[in-house]
Amino acid sequence: MLAQSVIFMQASEQYFLGHSPVEQRRLQQQAQELAQESTWLFDQIGIGPGSRVVEIGCGPQGCLELLSDRVGPEGYVIGVELSEPAVETARRFLADRGITNTEVRQGHGAATGLETQSFDFATARLVLVNIPEPEKIVAEMAALVKPGGVVALHEADWIAHLCDPALPEWDRLMQALVTYSKENGIDLFIGRRIARMLRAAGLTDIRLNPLVHVYEPDHSRRPIFLQFVHNLRDRIVERGLLSEPEFAECYSSLERHIGDPNTFVMSHIFVQAWGRKANDEENCA
Repeated sequence: MLAQSVIFMQASEQYFLGHSPVEQRRLQQQAQELAQESTWLFDQIGIGPGSRVVEIGCGPQGCLELLSDRVGPEGYVIGVELSEPAVETARRFLADRGITNTEVRQGHGAATGLETQSFDFATARLVLVNIPEPEKIVAEMAALVKPGGVVALHEADWIAHLCDPALPEWDRLMQALVTYSKENGIDLFIGRRIARMLRAAGLTDIRLNPLVHVYEPDHSRRPIFLQFVHNLRDRIVERGLLSEPEFAECYSSLERHIGDPNTFVMSHIFVQAWGRKANDEENCA
């Protein structure tokens, strides 16, 4: 148990955005904001009644309710989440909704301990962009699905996230985040790689769907860059990427700039990718 606890602690410390109460609330809001896009993805895959599904990195809510509705009372959903507070919040969420065909287990997405080849579908949303060694997560997801099963990812690529007019303070904070991520083995531009990662894990029939948004002044995700840098403030300062006064100056300037309705804010590029695990007949061909 001690060794497992150490693994959990080390992995938790590497999670890009941390596990603070503020971050948990942001993830709960995100579940609502991205529900329509996830619904579209699940429509393409055709998850139906009776399916057995696993969501890796479900956080405090994730796609659990969407998946529960699709598999129905004869199906089953398992959420896997590393953060103990997020697991507890997700379990309360399910209990409050009266959802009985879904459970959440605490565990690492790269080593879930779940039975291999036992799921019809495995999914993760905005997980790989926040962790080191994402290939291990994809390999685990591929191992968990049955032959003929599907693995689906919904990931971000920071290349398009920008504001106009340009703001030097935005660029300084962005550079700090990019540097911090590289130092910790995190790829903020992983969206462009996920199709290759699925193929490398042995999946076939890879499909892709790119998404990009303009965050209007009243859009709930318009301040997302502010939320991210706020989460990482202490770590950025501790590593000397910005001093405390520099960070405060940049943050205040960016807050004012985003608050201006004339400022154009574009989202990250999001990429949905999914592929199928070859069945036995295809493997023998």
